[in-house]
Amino acid sequence: MFTCLIIFPLTKLQEKPVSDYTIVKESPLGGVEHEFDGVTVSEVVDQSLVMVAMPNGKADEIEAAMSKSCGLSVPAMGQSTQSSDSSVTLWRLQKSQVLAYYAYEGDDAEANIAARFNAPSAYYTDQSDTWAMIRVSGERSRDVLERICPIDLDPSVFTLGSVSRTIMEHIGTIIYRDGDDSYVLLTMRSFGRSMSHAIEVSVENVL
Repeated sequence: MFTCLIIFPLTKLQEKPVSDYTIVKESPLGGVEHEFDGVTVSEVVDQSLVMVAMPNGKADEIEAAMSKSCGLSVPAMGQSTQSSDSSVTLWRLQKSQVLAYYAYEGDDAEANIAARFNAPSAYYTDQSDTWAMIRVSGERSRDVLERICPIDLDPSVFTLGSVSRTIMEHIGTIIYRDGDDSYVLLTMRSFGRSMSHAIEVSVENVL
């Protein structure tokens, strides 16, 4: 009686699998930018957005820490404030939280802003990849947006630094006025291209 012994080479079992794919980070709209007569529509790709939640009874403590570290104050509802060096902007859309909007392209925005604020009582959540951000700027930017935005964008009402939640073309949107003729629109990442298309259609109808 014979016994057959099959020996498999161990080298094959010890080899680490090698992926054929490389993960590449891309913005929701691929950095799109369109120039029109009096209006520029461009994706914002150099900003991060971090939610800063302020637990009950801790708001004053958190604001004091942000003021000491960055010269920031918590804005009134629907308004924004800037740090002493203008590098960080806070938006206030809810009572117990603010959104930190600032120039940062790293993958650790949550830890980065927490270190900047030095307010350990706050809770930080990086929302940068959740949103598509589009800037509409130029002397005709308000004309273009007024066609699709239901809120009053008159400069005497929606003043510089104002921020609001609204609905544009059935899409939930945050709108922030960051310049005399400049607005930043944020919509959920999956609706980014729909919002971009809605803006371009408005441009075609207005200009």
